[in-house]
Amino acid sequence: MKLKNEHSRKLLSRNASGRIEFCEECNVVELEIGAFSIRLHAQDLAILNHLIREADFNLNFHQLEKAKTEASVASSGMH
Repeated sequence: MKLKNEHSRKLLSRNASGRIEFCEECNVVELEIGAFSIRLHAQDLAILNHLIREADFNLNFHQLEKAKTEASVASSGMH
């Protein structure tokens, strides 16, 4: 087994919150977000992407519904 630094890794994405690299030798994707790191099989990246997108959609929907309810209560003068 090769050490992590002996493998060639391809940077797939990077921004202020973290980075995602791919190790072709292991067929593993590694997500690094701050001190948190997760490794998963490359084919599971699409599943994780779907999970995160669904959570983001549901969170945005929840926040929109909450804002609507709060605005309705404020306009009716109810507490």
